[in-house]
Amino acid sequence: MSPDEGLARTLNRLVVQARIATALEAAAVGAIAAAWSIPAGLGLATVVAVARASSTVRPTVARRLERANPALNNLVVTAEEILSGTLQSRPAIRQRVMEEATSAARGAGTRAMWPVGRITALLVIATVIWTARTAYTTPTVAGVPPDRPNIPGPAPSSDLQVAITIDPPAYTGLPSTKSVNPANLQAIEKSRLEFSITSAAQGVDVDVNGLKTTATRGADGAFVDSAIAAKSGYVLVTTQDGGRRVISMAVNPDALPTVRVVSPGKDLVFAGGNPRLQFEIEGADDYGLRSMSLKFTKVSGSGEQFEFEEGEIPLSIQRSSPTAWKGNATRALEEFGLHEGDMLVYRAVATDGRPAATEATSDSYFIEISRLGGAAGDAFTLPEEETRYALSQQMLIVKTERLIRQRGSLAVPDFAENARELAIEQRMIRSELVFMLGGEIEDEAVEAEQSTELQEGRLANRGQRDLRAATVAMSQAEKQLTDANPEKALEAERSAVAALQRAFARDRYILRALAASTPLDEKRRLTGAAPDAIGWRRQLLSQEDDRKALRLADLIQGIGALAAGGPNLTDPRRRLSVLAELSVRIDPQSAVLRQAAVNLQQLADAWAGIDAGEHRRRLDAIAADVAGEARRTLADSPTPMGDRR
Repeated sequence: MSPDEGLARTLNRLVVQARIATALEAAAVGAIAAAWSIPAGLGLATVVAVARASSTVRPTVARRLERANPALNNLVVTAEEILSGTLQSRPAIRQRVMEEATSAARGAGTRAMWPVGRITALLVIATVIWTARTAYTTPTVAGVPPDRPNIPGPAPSSDLQVAITIDPPAYTGLPSTKSVNPANLQAIEKSRLEFSITSAAQGVDVDVNGLKTTATRGADGAFVDSAIAAKSGYVLVTTQDGGRRVISMAVNPDALPTVRVVSPGKDLVFAGGNPRLQFEIEGADDYGLRSMSLKFTKVSGSGEQFEFEEGEIPLSIQRSSPTAWKGNATRALEEFGLHEGDMLVYRAVATDGRPAATEATSDSYFIEISRLGGAAGDAFTLPEEETRYALSQQMLIVKTERLIRQRGSLAVPDFAENARELAIEQRMIRSELVFMLGGEIEDEAVEAEQSTELQEGRLANRGQRDLRAATVAMSQAEKQLTDANPEKALEAERSAVAALQRAFARDRYILRALAASTPLDEKRRLTGAAPDAIGWRRQLLSQEDDRKALRLADLIQGIGALAAGGPNLTDPRRRLSVLAELSVRIDPQSAVLRQAAVNLQQLADAWAGIDAGEHRRRLDAIAADVAGEARRTLADSPTPMGDRR
């Protein structure tokens, strides 16, 4: 048997053991929960099995073996990576690693790899619970429930009444809505929530998506509070005497308007003449448009000297309804003042009624004047590659100037966000330029060597100096934009354009600015002294428990305990409300978990009016929904692979 086959057989045997251990653990946990509810037990067993599935693959088993036997020094992990093709090596090295790994794996201890103590404890607990349940359960006669003691608990806070008024944003024109003890809320983003809470308690707290406030008592004796609906999640109302109510909340964001150019709706190239152009645009919004316009950017110049001029084409607007507009305009080509080589880029923009709303923009199209009269390529794609950098940098200056003009009309967070987007664009332009140059020189020692080369004439051209100055200026502009300081960034951007234009104008010295490749001295390879060389051991990542999986397991187990509680259950309404809160806290964005919270809270409200059979039926249905969500969420959990260096 070859070393490869021997190691593969050993690891496959350990994989089988890992799967058996995982199956036993999942079965034990499911059996414990099934003592109260069989669907909950099945769901919990599935959650545990899926959460532990990543520990039963061969790479993870190899890491477990290494952790159980530190003396292996990552030998088995390395061999497994070679065996799976993740790590490449020479045949001689592969043969030696495989032989040593096979021998070491056979002699390594495997008992410490598996949580034997934990699995044994779970199996014992399951056995005890089922034994006690069998002894405790007595048969029923003619549907009469068994004689069990009814343990009284604290009286639930049945007087808690939560009235919520939803005030949509004023620009939507929608009326306010009011509901009392709702199971869930549907609100538009940035709607105002007004709470009026009636309770005999001395204090009431309101928690909206983790933001907790204390309600104040109003003149009518009710507690009042307010909040802004920013995102989907939950509302939790708690009283000092133990009352609580969980309300699921779904917040619908107000989408940007839709706007498109109907005519011409394509790129146009003219060799000359003065044709008349018919522009037609359409816009729509779910709550109403505030403005719609047709804007253009005129690009003129040649070589590296480009100029940009922004403008707007006046439109005749037809408002068929507040939510749907059309715009038309007719212009002669000569009105734009285009000459040979010039380009006009136009786009439709629209805004809705939100304060400081972001403009929605249609696709951009261009009109170009070219004697060739052929079909042009994409906008701003010019024949010479290096020209693109000066053009892009100049366009960034136009955008920065536009942002400076908008400072007074934008909120501070929006202004900072727009500045950061321009910083990202500046970084992209700089990265493309650096990539074309073959990289930057950042090490001072290398810089000193190149200064000698400059004296020798190998890099003696001012084009490289200007290009370096341009990249430095771009870095400064990026920093200022990140700090939301576009005024200072504008100075650096203009310096970068000036440096680029100087470099591009020197008979294309840019082509001679690339560093010459340095040949390797084969005689000096592997001749250095290595007395200070040290070993290195790769640090393996420890697989942490999935918090979401654990919380889903807690939720299913809690539902199962309620389903099996029967008449002796203490304070079921409070327990249901706590589980509803847990459900929405696990993942407020999950529609399934929000609905589970709604169902749990509705069951808490109706608990006293329905029989035990209906209690169990509803709880089993909720547990099945949560278990399904757990399977979907955890089925593709990533496996940490550790440092792959």
